[in-house]
Amino acid sequence: MDIPAKIYITCASAELKKQPGTLIAVSPHGFYEVHVQFGSNTHVMLLPVSETSMLYAEPVLMHPPGFELER
Repeated sequence: MDIPAKIYITCASAELKKQPGTLIAVSPHGFYEVHVQFGSNTHVMLLPVSETSMLYAEPVLMHPPGFELER
C-alpha cells in the first residue's frame, strides 16, 4: 500500500466505524496519522495502531487465469 492511501477506518475509542479517510503516515511511536473529513473540514487524527483497523479503499485486482506471480 502506498502512502498517502484512501482508506476506511474503524476505531472504537474514536467512535469511527468505516469512516472514509486518508492514511498519511505510520509512526514508529505506535499511531497512524490520518486525515478525516467532518462536514466541510478535513481534520488530522492520530489513532493508536493497537485499536485501529483499516480497509484499503481500492479493491484487489484479480489476476487472469494462468497468471503466476514470482515471489
